[in-house]
Amino acid sequence: MDWNRIEPWDYIVVGVASEYHRKYDMVELDDIKQSLYQWFLEHPNKLDEWEAIGHKDAKNLIYRSLRNQALDYCQKWKAKTVGYETSDLFYYESDMVEALLPAVLRGEFGISHKLNLTGPSRPPAPAEGGNMMAMMVEVDAAYEKLSIEDRTVLFYKYAESLDYGAIAAEMKLGSEDAARMRHNRAIRKLVIRLGGFKPFSDRDVQKSTQSQEQVESEPDSSPDSDNGERTNED
Repeated sequence: MDWNRIEPWDYIVVGVASEYHRKYDMVELDDIKQSLYQWFLEHPNKLDEWEAIGHKDAKNLIYRSLRNQALDYCQKWKAKTVGYETSDLFYYESDMVEALLPAVLRGEFGISHKLNLTGPSRPPAPAEGGNMMAMMVEVDAAYEKLSIEDRTVLFYKYAESLDYGAIAAEMKLGSEDAARMRHNRAIRKLVIRLGGFKPFSDRDVQKSTQSQEQVESEPDSSPDSDNGERTNED
């Protein structure tokens, strides 16, 4: 891929590289940039697809993928520098945070041994009690750093067990959907305060080709090789 394809998005590369250089100052800024330029080289089809749907949407999707690329690169570099395996990193998931919030916001730290964060089909390991206590403390500290609005919607939801209709009425949000969206944004901000989401596997999309069945049933038709197949992989 030539520079002309990358240049329109270089401002995103610079912004994301600067953001993660501040968070991981042990990683050189130019090294982070190079890892982001590498993303464009490895995802030409995805870039074609995203640019085709419009500049605004492409900007948002590219920004998200580059932040993920930077996070993955910086975490690997930090692990190599400090001397631990990236597999040792722990990430909070939204459902895990939501499972912890009722006890955290009600101050029920003594019931951590009763919480099951591994799903209904598998009980927690006996050794997880102490870890859960530490997790609850971390969630509590991250919660206190949220805005008043975010803390309020989470308190109503998890400490007082209000439904979205009641939350909307209490916060004058206008509708259940508005309350649900406010809640989802607050949960996302809380996870980010706790260190962020786990980097996802970002693979390039494949150009679509006709299936063998189509070729056999339509021997006179030519393959439509110019259309990219939309996927949800990010």
